Amino acid sequence: MNKIEILPEPTVAAPVKPVERIVDLDILRGIALFGILVVNLYIFSNPIAILVAGSEMWTEWYNQTFLFFSRVFFEGKFITLFSFLFGLGFYIFTERLKIKDLPIRRVFFRRMFLLFLIGIIHAMFFWAGDILAPYAISGIIIMLFLYRTDKTIKVWIVVFAGGFLLFFTLLIFFIMWGMSMPDVAGGIKQGFVEANEEFINMLARGYEVYLTGTFSEMMAYRGEEIGLAWTGMFITPMGIPFIIAIFLFGFLIGRKGLLQNPTLLRSLFIPHRWKLLIAGIMFSVIYATSYHYQDPVIFDLWMLIQMYSIIIGAPLLMLGYSGFILKCLEENNATAFLHRFAPVGRMALTNYFLQTVICTTIFYGYGLGWIGHFEPIFILPLALFIFLVQVFFSEWYLAKYKMGPLEKLWRMGTYIRIV
Repeated sequence: MNKIEILPEPTVAAPVKPVERIVDLDILRGIALFGILVVNLYIFSNPIAILVAGSEMWTEWYNQTFLFFSRVFFEGKFITLFSFLFGLGFYIFTERLKIKDLPIRRVFFRRMFLLFLIGIIHAMFFWAGDILAPYAISGIIIMLFLYRTDKTIKVWIVVFAGGFLLFFTLLIFFIMWGMSMPDVAGGIKQGFVEANEEFINMLARGYEVYLTGTFSEMMAYRGEEIGLAWTGMFITPMGIPFIIAIFLFGFLIGRKGLLQNPTLLRSLFIPHRWKLLIAGIMFSVIYATSYHYQDPVIFDLWMLIQMYSIIIGAPLLMLGYSGFILKCLEENNATAFLHRFAPVGRMALTNYFLQTVICTTIFYGYGLGWIGHFEPIFILPLALFIFLVQVFFSEWYLAKYKMGPLEKLWRMGTYIRIV
């Protein structure tokens, strides 16, 4: 069993000591980083416009099989787990600030502001698919719920997740209603076609810029990608409303006494792991299948099915995964293997940034130049290799230092002291 010690009456804020850490969370966080890498490698190996352009790339059966597999078992699941753990971290962080009698909102706002700056640097100079800045904004929003009742938080979880689904449902039915009228259907279709052509042109320019462009040209193009990515953060299922909902869910679970009972997640998730896994896979199969039927250009009913199935399926499967991982830890099965993920999870910020550095070096012109030529079937082997490097690097680094380099900078700024 993992135990957590709360030091009495500390006078200054300080990072969590190793003996105070809940190892289960570090393991889950490390596993989440691997899953995120698998999904992100498809985007690293192409410009971000690949997500919205009606591209005809990678039509081979083996590539399509992998993409189906990835959509069922990876896509949306591990970013959801990472977001859930962020919400748990918010609870732990604020509870310790209460013990230390420090101004919670001020310290946490400073922490999120620093995370936002790191995210902006990451997006502008490295990769526009950054999630850190959206996390920082979502983190600031959940501060509003710090002293709210559990009932209020549950209502707002439904508002954020359900509100997005309601908005998108109305949008799809409005489009379908317009397409049913011959006098306006042509205009609607033309608008979608023109937008898709712009995305295809943007995609083609991205391949050229990232392969042969100068760094300043890459920066300029990345600015366009940031605009596209941030637009998507408000109109795609894994966007800011969903992130906030999952943050709040994690915070709500933490409130059940995570600091007093570090094995809380085991007692909550292990008994329901099979139901969660099966239900999550069912919704995820629907999500993956929808890609083969939806219109590649126009929003249609299949896209609506896709939205519902990922928003419902991703949290269910994430919780199912967590239940089985925690069951292995509970019964001491494969624990040596699972504990290899913990150092990566302890250095989550550094390793997330490091994944970008490694992958852009592999795919962009200033590195190996594989962008646009890397077939999806090779994503999983490359992800395993990169992550294995991160496992050994994290173990080596934490044997010499208390925390990762970015974690140290982040905490120094948060606490305004050397840590």
